[in-house]
Amino acid sequence: MYDLGFHCHGVDHFQEVIISNGLKRGEFYNFPPQEVPELERKIKRYNLAASIHAPLTRPSWYPIPPTWSFLCDLEEEKRELSLRMIEETLKQALELGTEYVVVHFPSPPSTDVGGVSPSRLREIAWQSASHLATLSQKFGVPIHLEGFGPSPLLSVEFLAEVIGCFTDLRYCFDTGHMHIAALRDGFDLYQFAQALAPYIGSIHLWNNRSIEDYHNFGHIPVHPSQRPEEGWVDIARILRLLIPGGPSCPIIFESGVRYPQPLGNYDFRDGVRWVKELAATLF
Repeated sequence: MYDLGFHCHGVDHFQEVIISNGLKRGEFYNFPPQEVPELERKIKRYNLAASIHAPLTRPSWYPIPPTWSFLCDLEEEKRELSLRMIEETLKQALELGTEYVVVHFPSPPSTDVGGVSPSRLREIAWQSASHLATLSQKFGVPIHLEGFGPSPLLSVEFLAEVIGCFTDLRYCFDTGHMHIAALRDGFDLYQFAQALAPYIGSIHLWNNRSIEDYHNFGHIPVHPSQRPEEGWVDIARILRLLIPGGPSCPIIFESGVRYPQPLGNYDFRDGVRWVKELAATLF
């Protein structure tokens, strides 16, 4: 049996994306603090598997957008800010009984790093990875690293070395962001996926043809109409590469529920059904 879930950011979003699609998993992010008790009740009521995309609730002291990661920044104070937010998220993960927490790493520095040596940037990122592994061990909650560019550290070599050293960390392969990175940095998306397959902990599914799609439409829902020859990620191929051994890897739909009208009059639920069918044939 496959392990599909949907990204969810509020109680009013819960029924539409998880329950109505017949899914048994949710990944929760940026909830209003007052809704967390109701979220906990719903997870128990529907007997859902759950994960968190840090942060579950944005602390008042953390910058907007809350997904921004400072773990590869030069300034230690900024790195400490991200680590503090992640620690708060891990505490909430324990309270909710969630399986893992997704964190953006590596990520682009928030300030200019011109003149800083690649070895220094690598050293900073390595220190942050070590801190993440320590936090994961402290709370007993795995952390999945979601690469987010542009970053020179978004490479198979660096990620394999980090995860090989810190075994509490796994990789969250985000189809949309990795496609943009492949187009920008000139590597083959599918070779990248195949090389990272042994380190995969979870998958985020959404699609685009270019960074312009991302800027114009955000996270586009996956849909069977998206043809690879037209520039879309080949979702079926990615899943075959990333999950050769079976369905233990959670697959999270990480998109909104409205398909962009300029791209077609499609229903996001058709994409969910399509991936269910793909998963059934793969597993």
